[in-house]
Amino acid sequence: MATVTNNQNIEMMFEKILGKLNSIEDRLNELDYPPESMINEKVIDEVLVAEKAIAGGDFTECTTAKAFIENLKK
Repeated sequence: MATVTNNQNIEMMFEKILGKLNSIEDRLNELDYPPESMINEKVIDEVLVAEKAIAGGDFTECTTAKAFIENLKK
């Protein structure tokens, strides 16, 4: 009889977990991203300029985080 009780407890536990996951999923679906107009136009311009520079080969490749930080200081 203990096995039946344990199985029921496990099933109830999984039902609770699935219920909580569904609740989390519903909350995530309710989130809205800010409209693009909320993003500062200066930032967009800087990203576009950087994207063109990278596409043109104007970039420094850093193989370590330390190298990246040192490159930022330049």
